[in-house]
Amino acid sequence: MEWKIVTDTGSNLRELKDLPEKTSFDIVPLIITLDGEEFIDDTSLDIEELVKKMSESENTSTACPAPGVYAEKFKGAENVICFTISNEVSGSFNSAELGREIALEANPEANIYIMDSKSAGGEMDLLIFKAIELVKLDKTFDEVVNDLNSYHKNTYVGYMLQSIDNLVKNGRVSKVIGSLVGLLNINVLGIRSEEGTIEMSDRVRGEKRATRRFLKDMIEHGLSGDKIEIGHVNNLELAEKLAKKIKTDFPEAEIGIRPTSGLCSFYAEDHGLIVGYERN
Repeated sequence: MEWKIVTDTGSNLRELKDLPEKTSFDIVPLIITLDGEEFIDDTSLDIEELVKKMSESENTSTACPAPGVYAEKFKGAENVICFTISNEVSGSFNSAELGREIALEANPEANIYIMDSKSAGGEMDLLIFKAIELVKLDKTFDEVVNDLNSYHKNTYVGYMLQSIDNLVKNGRVSKVIGSLVGLLNINVLGIRSEEGTIEMSDRVRGEKRATRRFLKDMIEHGLSGDKIEIGHVNNLELAEKLAKKIKTDFPEAEIGIRPTSGLCSFYAEDHGLIVGYERN
């Protein structure tokens, strides 16, 4: 039985090692547009260049892949699990659903499940790692889907942002809040709502205070101290500082640190963090 794990670039993952036998992994890149110039969010994208151009751009937007692109990615396996960025911030989920219909017309016997992560970054990464873990256990397709949805109830995501210009430009955050960030060394802390929207939870001045408050916020939202995925936009130093603080309270925590995808860099912006974690 062949499996395929597919994700859009709401996830930070670009390649996966030690996949189970007869299991493949593929990504579907979104497109980022800055003042009319398009950037494909694939493995060749230069994140530093993207972030620099974002800071200089007046008009920014993202576009999801076409259904036909998804349909092509779904070929070649009996069982397909596809993860998308939150349906509340992108049309990627709907496009993947249409791609599923196209793929099933060509191969009605295939099993294809589209999972709306209601999130981005580290939480999506955790879901993908969980799917692979379940496949390794020789679970059936229905068991993998059911177990993934149960697991998703106990995952979450937090944001620590030093700029929210793109969130403001794309209507995700109010202009009033946006005007305060970047001034007086203010960091914005955010969470996702249960529906999958980005919600601002606090504004803190200074990196040290913000990092302490961010960890406190994670604990208040049920941080279990098990598996944590930290995505950073050109800010490995801060990611490592946060990981060290987490380890102080949760010494057994399994913490992954990785650069953000182009799409996550677009929303988190320069020096931002997106942290996915398991919760109680």
